Amino acid sequence: MKYLYLIPEELKNAKLVNDELGDVARASASNVAYLVFNMVILILGGVLGFFCIDKVDDNLLNAVITFSGVIIGFVITAMLFSGRSQYVGKMTYEQTYLYGLKVKYMLMSQMNTLFSFLICLGFSLLSMLAIKMNVFYGKSIPLVMSSGFFVLGCYRMMLLPFQIYDVHSLALDSLLEESRGDVKSAVKSASEARLRKVI
Repeated sequence: MKYLYLIPEELKNAKLVNDELGDVARASASNVAYLVFNMVILILGGVLGFFCIDKVDDNLLNAVITFSGVIIGFVITAMLFSGRSQYVGKMTYEQTYLYGLKVKYMLMSQMNTLFSFLICLGFSLLSMLAIKMNVFYGKSIPLVMSSGFFVLGCYRMMLLPFQIYDVHSLALDSLLEESRGDVKSAVKSASEARLRKVI
């Protein structure tokens, strides 16, 4: 414990965030199914890459690297704006709690998508290096891994719009519920005012 000052602050914060994300993942009802399904997609992507090794060249790897870079930028931007809603202040405690859980789960999912493309990018660069150095046997593992993480990242990207919709839908439903309550209060007040005039 006395050597903790030797660990940089960002690594300490990363561990704290990782612990919190573990709690968020465990709170999910289908955590095991999530892990198994993602692993299956990763393996299928790797198998696809294995059977296409002979067809991979610099041009394809450049396209994968460019695509991954664009998606990484998009996911980082999406993460920065996730959970920012002007309607949060109008929610009840229960709605805010549920909204917080959904946003944290979405951020965890976005982080997994980001890491998928970062790992894909790393293995694509290793594959390109192996091709440039004419180490054809050395490129097999990086290509298989790159293909696996690329397919996983693409699958995860298709889920992001639905997750973003889910979070905004909850916020808008809360706003609608509050507006309905305001209308009921206004109608009730107007009815009571009319009754008082009649009496």
